[in-house]
Amino acid sequence: MSSPEMVDYIRTMIRGDHEANDRIEARLDELGWDGFPTLLGAVFYFAVNRCFDERATPGEIMRFVADMRASTPAGTPEIDANAAERLIHAAMDPAIETDIDPQMAGRIQGLVILQILGDGAISDEDLDALLVEAADLASRV
Repeated sequence: MSSPEMVDYIRTMIRGDHEANDRIEARLDELGWDGFPTLLGAVFYFAVNRCFDERATPGEIMRFVADMRASTPAGTPEIDANAAERLIHAAMDPAIETDIDPQMAGRIQGLVILQILGDGAISDEDLDALLVEAADLASRV
């Protein structure tokens, strides 16, 4: 189950509040990260479905992933483009199978979330609503 700290961690990550994010990360290191992958996956699901719909073409998703990889800051671990495309497709169609290393999946999910929701792309109210919805979904998985 996700905690309020985990939700705040994702909020500060999206908002680029590095100081608060580091503080919350240290607190989560003490409390534990149980449930975080599920919450991150739920936020990823809502972010992807905010950006793409069932009419999204493979080319659009390929371009999105290429743009995301090109804009990733230096020093960020490399992500697998094919895995990123598969995860995005799977968020829109749960019938799609993914067998992706959990660490790679987490990196991809974090970068996709930042690409879609970061840099002021979502209002505080909409972000709060998305995070509440994601936490609710994560608590039911």
